[in-house]
Amino acid sequence: MNKAFEEKIKKVSEFLEDRDRKRKLIVITGIIGVLLILLSEINLPFSKEAESSYSSFDGDYSAYVNSLNDELTDIISSIKGVGECRVMITLKNTNEKVYAQNSNNSFSDSSNSKNNEYVFYESNSGDAPILLKENFPDIEGVAVVCSGGDDYAVRESVIRCVCALFNISTSRVSVSKLSE
Repeated sequence: MNKAFEEKIKKVSEFLEDRDRKRKLIVITGIIGVLLILLSEINLPFSKEAESSYSSFDGDYSAYVNSLNDELTDIISSIKGVGECRVMITLKNTNEKVYAQNSNNSFSDSSNSKNNEYVFYESNSGDAPILLKENFPDIEGVAVVCSGGDDYAVRESVIRCVCALFNISTSRVSVSKLSE
């Protein structure tokens, strides 16, 4: 009987120790949660590198087009039979930025008025409008001149590739043979 009593005491002490561990874990988790909430309220300054990554297109169209031309040239050059190639991309319009706005409409018997105000947030460089989305310039057309441009199969492969990449119609893609 003494042995059974000792086993029961041992089980109870193990249960209490396990319960203490659970309580400690719950308290520690609660403290971490409160710290995370407090840290989320602190405004940490963004570095210039972080801010520049948000604005991926700053209006330098020649750099944007050159980047697209280089990437497209690399892709098209890897198609079988293309050989040496040159690419030119034209843009349809400029980029468009859409900012958050508050709109107020007033109606009366004799007039209607509409008032739009941009929504601003505080940044390191002062107040700035909240950018909702940025639409990049649309591709108007693509001209490809390559060594294999006289081969029908190569021309079709290049046209399909360009149309798939830029979601433009085949009538906006020109493929010609490179003069030697």
